[in-house]
Amino acid sequence: MPLKYLLTSAALALSVAFAPALKAEMPHTFKNEYSTRIFGIKVTVTHELSDLKKGGQQLRFEADSWIGNIEEISRFRWKDGVVLPQKYFYKRRGLGRDRDAELTFNWDTQRVINDVQGKSWSMDIHENVQDKLSYQIQLQKDMIAGKENLVYPIADGGEMKVYRFEIVAEERLNTPLGPVDTVKVKRSRDDDDRATYAWLAPKWDYLLVRLEQREDGDSHTINIDKAQINGETIEAF
Repeated sequence: MPLKYLLTSAALALSVAFAPALKAEMPHTFKNEYSTRIFGIKVTVTHELSDLKKGGQQLRFEADSWIGNIEEISRFRWKDGVVLPQKYFYKRRGLGRDRDAELTFNWDTQRVINDVQGKSWSMDIHENVQDKLSYQIQLQKDMIAGKENLVYPIADGGEMKVYRFEIVAEERLNTPLGPVDTVKVKRSRDDDDRATYAWLAPKWDYLLVRLEQREDGDSHTINIDKAQINGETIEAF
């Protein structure tokens, strides 16, 4: 599988890389780093949540290698304990053709404007619709609350998609930060042989520890290297 598709898969899969500490309405900020090698090429993944000066928060994902880079950004705010996306940005450089996309959510008119490669169009949205990053925050909040119906409508490039998740196992993993107990979560897809698994640490409010993408008999894994919550480094689990 070409590297650009693997990095894109990592970007989509890391939509289940949940932010730490969502017990309050506004989650703690964080900055986590993950790494893997694909065809011998080192890929570094950064996943960061920060507060915005004018209110709300920003979630940023970046997969970086010497041959290319993918960056995604979601800006959102909270309303009655529910994540409300405002802006979503996607940028790919290298890895073949460059690509840019921007989604702007207007909740007064219940429309989202899609601007992809300079072409714009709009579509209807409804309550609880998320973008391809923002929903992870809602998902983790729901998991901490003990909800079992983990299904989310996603506005994705002019289409409405549905992401589904289920908890499939509990496992203890060895990591660079020490051993940690995790729950294994699967993202289910209709009519697709890809499978995405995420190992999350409940005692650390479902911090992502490991991510695995399986397709056509191949598998690729991203493991945590560094973790930081509210500016404080996690030295060991």
